[in-house]
Amino acid sequence: MNAAARAEPASPDTSLKQATSSTSHLDGLRIVAACAVVVLHYSDYLKDHAVGRFMVDHSWHFNLFVDLFFVVSGFVIARLYFDSVGDAASTGRFLWRRIARIYPLHLATLAFYVVIALALHSGLARTDNPARYPLSDLPAQLLLLHAFDGERLTFNFPSWSLSAEMFCYLLFPLVAAVTARRKGLIIALVVLPALANSLYVAFAGTEPWADWINKGGAFRALPGFNLGVACYLFRDRIAGWPVMPGALVASLIAFVMLGWLLSPMAALIAVYAIALLAIQSDCAGRVTLFSRLGFDRWSSLTYSCYMLHIPVATVVLTFAARLLSPILPDAKLLLAPVALVVLAAASIASFNYFETPIRRYLTAAFDRRFAPTSAVSAIRRQETAT
Repeated sequence: MNAAARAEPASPDTSLKQATSSTSHLDGLRIVAACAVVVLHYSDYLKDHAVGRFMVDHSWHFNLFVDLFFVVSGFVIARLYFDSVGDAASTGRFLWRRIARIYPLHLATLAFYVVIALALHSGLARTDNPARYPLSDLPAQLLLLHAFDGERLTFNFPSWSLSAEMFCYLLFPLVAAVTARRKGLIIALVVLPALANSLYVAFAGTEPWADWINKGGAFRALPGFNLGVACYLFRDRIAGWPVMPGALVASLIAFVMLGWLLSPMAALIAVYAIALLAIQSDCAGRVTLFSRLGFDRWSSLTYSCYMLHIPVATVVLTFAARLLSPILPDAKLLLAPVALVVLAAASIASFNYFETPIRRYLTAAFDRRFAPTSAVSAIRRQETAT
């Protein structure tokens, strides 16, 4: 290579691709969001204590961090697959990879709660909340339909977001096909679902769509997911936005501390804004205070933490606390740190020894069956946490 060739600057497309090769801000936000959801749900277990009541009153808005997952997922899925879902074979492989990522742990945690449900229905155990274990909700849970019309907060209830994500995955090839020719149409695919949700709330008199979970949660997810896709398609423009040093950390802290003062829809908009700030930093390839904090090193545990925190709470904060309550009146409060330690260990073990091996096995089995002679890409890092 001659000197002139060596001195030639990289093209804008190449520079942008290099800048977006790292998603350290989005990865860091994912694990922060998962931890916030843990705090929200564990606070409810402690609501008989003053600290628990305070946390419940001042952390309700942490449930909107799930919408941050939807935005991040849309961006990362578009980044990995936008040009790879152009035909039936590639679309099938994309959907199988997503199922291989999310379904095994969902099935495992559901099985855990089915065992409890059977024990309750047979009289071998008791609960203060029998409505959480309706066997009638099992078909929707198994088919990942419980974000459409499932029973509210049943079994491993955070899994409603998996149903919502799967809805977005099913629509993604269509979204990619439509916007590949005219990427500006993605704006309509963000605005129209949000408008439709808002009109339904206005005419049906339901709760704000930012609060939809098992009744319409899939439609709650769609604007955020498409917003993430839009950010990927317009990543070159986003990379050129003016930089506000410290904006991401400041906005995140402000939302955590003061978000409880907002209405649900205002809190949703705030979460979208936080996601956009993270995407801007990643698109521009910037090193910021947030990325220096190194949260992204734990991002692979996001899904494990999110899916296992309620089963861990059931074992530690319900079963163990009930056993210890005769000798420890404040058993739940004392066991809360134990639950966090158990959750961390369980998340690491699940990711390394359950989720990753079974995902690789299922992906390889699909490739052997449907693409035996073609080279297939290895599972990429971003796929492990989305």
